[in-house]
Amino acid sequence: MKDTASGWTFARTGGVDQVVLKSQSDLERLKELDPKLWAVLALPTDQPDCAECLRIIDADKDGKVRVSDMLRTIEELKSSLASLDILFEPGDALPASLITDPIAKEAAVHILGSKTSDSATLGLAQVDEAIGNFSQLAFNGDGILDPDAIESASGKALANRLIGMGYSKADEKGKAGVDGAALDRFSADASARLAWLGSEPDASVLPLDSLSRSSVLPHFAAIEAVMDDYYRRCGVVAMSQASEATAEVDKLLAQAVALSENQGGSGLAALPLAMPRPSATLELGEALNPHYAKSVAQFFGTTGAAFGAGNSIDQETWEKMKAAFSAYAAWLGSKPGALDGLSAEDLSTMLSDPALAELGALIEKDESMAAKAEGLRSLRRLLVLRRDFLRVLKNCATMDDFYKDGKGLFRAGRLYIDGRELGFCLEVKNPGNHGTMAGLSSMYLIYCNLSRLSGEKKSIVAALTAGDADNIFVGRNGVFIDSEGADWDAVITKVVVQPISIREAFFSPYKWFVRSLEELAMKRAANAEAASMDKVKAAAAATANVDKVAAKPDIQAPKKMDVGTVAAIGVALGSIGAMVTGILGIFVGMGVWMPLGIMGIFILISGPSMILAYMKLRKRNIGPLLNAEGWAVNGRLKINVPFGATLSHLATLPAGSTRQILDPFAEKKKPWALYALIALVVGVAVAAYFLGWLDPLLGR
Repeated sequence: MKDTASGWTFARTGGVDQVVLKSQSDLERLKELDPKLWAVLALPTDQPDCAECLRIIDADKDGKVRVSDMLRTIEELKSSLASLDILFEPGDALPASLITDPIAKEAAVHILGSKTSDSATLGLAQVDEAIGNFSQLAFNGDGILDPDAIESASGKALANRLIGMGYSKADEKGKAGVDGAALDRFSADASARLAWLGSEPDASVLPLDSLSRSSVLPHFAAIEAVMDDYYRRCGVVAMSQASEATAEVDKLLAQAVALSENQGGSGLAALPLAMPRPSATLELGEALNPHYAKSVAQFFGTTGAAFGAGNSIDQETWEKMKAAFSAYAAWLGSKPGALDGLSAEDLSTMLSDPALAELGALIEKDESMAAKAEGLRSLRRLLVLRRDFLRVLKNCATMDDFYKDGKGLFRAGRLYIDGRELGFCLEVKNPGNHGTMAGLSSMYLIYCNLSRLSGEKKSIVAALTAGDADNIFVGRNGVFIDSEGADWDAVITKVVVQPISIREAFFSPYKWFVRSLEELAMKRAANAEAASMDKVKAAAAATANVDKVAAKPDIQAPKKMDVGTVAAIGVALGSIGAMVTGILGIFVGMGVWMPLGIMGIFILISGPSMILAYMKLRKRNIGPLLNAEGWAVNGRLKINVPFGATLSHLATLPAGSTRQILDPFAEKKKPWALYALIALVVGVAVAAYFLGWLDPLLGR
């Protein structure tokens, strides 16, 4: 239908009124269209088709393309192309004269060269080739310097050394190179390490060489606290009466020693380093706490002479040593993590090397080509949109891509199973959502697990929209061909049963009846076989025990049938006969209307299932399945019977084929045609007799 007031044209597609897009003016006015009239409000970017175009449209990179993304892209295309009518033409060829984006235009002119004219066109293959050639250049605008592109030996050596130390970045080809950020990071790290090396405490503060400093630092950390505690205790003893203070320490010492013996010596760590002295000196030659004695000996044995200390360490000397080693420990704690092991001389040489400035200049030269690289990328982006944008739009504003073009971004491929091809296949990435959504689609669905020899695995759901489902069952194998032509092994894991067609619904009661009879017959045969086996086992057991048990003949008088039973059977047979006679009488009494009566019987049997199937088929739509995969469908996308027939194809012989109908292994056929003819003649004769047609012949 057409809205004459607004100028919009709508078509009824998939059970929903969808806008018709046929020109640039329609695209420009889409921003005026009520979002409620869009077929889809949002769709995920990870679709089997047009995935690159979808990622381009998704500017905020949230994994979804929304109405706002589509409208923004239309505005971008308006500023990049002289006419949007080119989008309605299939293919990726784009006339250079239509490109208005200056960056992309310059790239197009560069590619075409002397071929530039109003009629010159560009395709994705040409642009991809140009991008590939440009990326092979030494200076390709990526800002990453390849060592092989450096002419000077010193520059190449420095670049390789920086790459070896981790100051690198991989280019588009995956090869490691040096970029500006890596050079800046190296310069900052080298300067920081030089500053750190220059701040090391000198000999006037810590008169030891670097090796001695490092070796005794752990011993200093082990005794620092206990040394401070010792001098505090010495101060307390000096303030109190010596005898009382010493007695108290002796008492604590005895308790700690007893506790240490019970705990395997761990209690010694709680004891003072030595007995406190009023003189506040530590006598290295006298008794010390065994827990700290080794560390004390190692520390003072290495540092004592350097600090002018003998066997008596007073508090002033200790404070001097403590300050020096605390400063040294703090200096070690501020050590930069990068460039460990390089000396100050080596770092200074690298920072002052002219090759470092050469690398910086070469990187700047490479970055100066970034505009050309960006132009090629912009041109390629424009060509991708030129090729795929309208198709994406036909999956958002409308569903023409699915209903009219027979495609659809969501269609993952084709499933071949049971002599048919199922064209509507959707990749299942959210199986939990399908548990609640599958039934709402009112479609017969087949869920399959897919696998390949390479180890890849995924799942799909396929819709069976034509034919029957007699041979569809869980565990059946098939083959799936994805949208790229790769084949997968498919195994059915779940079936959601729904009506497929009115024809299938008509025969379903009779198929059910036949299956029930087959199951009943098989069950009775199995029971009979089991009973027969039980009798055989019982007979074998009786034969084995014949010599052990004296068998007595169990002679019973034959039971006589009761007269009442005979009468009941007779009444039942009479009732059945009367019913059959009555039914035949009714049919015979219908005369020429007898075929209508037979049709009525079929309608009574198949009618309910056909009515139910009709109601279900009118409700079939793919919206719930797309919704389960993250699509925001804006209405019902119905699959009626004619359209469903295009999605499922049965096996047919090619046109012009010749069939050889003689099968050497065919079963011998019975003359059913003759039997049918005889039955027809008998039926007609019976009907003629009851209708009185034979009375003149019989002389009545």
